[in-house]
Amino acid sequence: MWNPGEVFRTTGCLVKWYRWGMPRRYVLRARAETAAQTRTEILEVARQTLLASERLEFSVGEVAAAAGVARSTVYAAFGSRAGLLAMLADDALHSSGLDEVIAAFMDADAVVALEESLRASCRMYGAQHRLFRRLLALGEVDPEAAAPIARSATDRAQGMVNLATRLAAQGRLRAGESVERAADTLALVTSFAAFDELYSGRRLDADAAADLLIDVARRSVLAPQGP
Repeated sequence: MWNPGEVFRTTGCLVKWYRWGMPRRYVLRARAETAAQTRTEILEVARQTLLASERLEFSVGEVAAAAGVARSTVYAAFGSRAGLLAMLADDALHSSGLDEVIAAFMDADAVVALEESLRASCRMYGAQHRLFRRLLALGEVDPEAAAPIARSATDRAQGMVNLATRLAAQGRLRAGESVERAADTLALVTSFAAFDELYSGRRLDADAAADLLIDVARRSVLAPQGP
């Protein structure tokens, strides 16, 4: 049976939902989008600030002033100075091509994984070369800047152990080459330092540097193929 009271209560709930629920969701979404945009803008200013300065220093206050926000806004977005530096390093890697490096590394053929991930790494290093150099230089004197660099180096070293193990399992390591020694060699040829020596010191472009480093890896780690 039709119940006016029940209809009124149901209608009232719907009115309240439309009146309060939908605007609240919209406001929350808008705030989240604004926060994300603020983080992106602060990261870009932080990148520009680090590149513009000749000093091996990184100040939250300087970044905040350049971004036109309060220091508290930077801390609210990143938690701490260390958090900002970690996000800056992470953003540099991902925006330069880390996803392509990972995709190449996952190839089932270990030799293809080695060669294509190394080429993708060189292109990644070249994409924001000056920023990577500045972050590494800052890391030499600043423990908070060194932390994300150390984590990245650890991840890469573990990846080279994985790759050397896969090469051995597929019978692709040079005779007498141990997994441990192969992993050490691969850690060397995939490092930013090796790339930088060729890119900055020898003036090779990213692809030429990749060609040379891939050749080094082939000659030092991989078993010779047929004639």
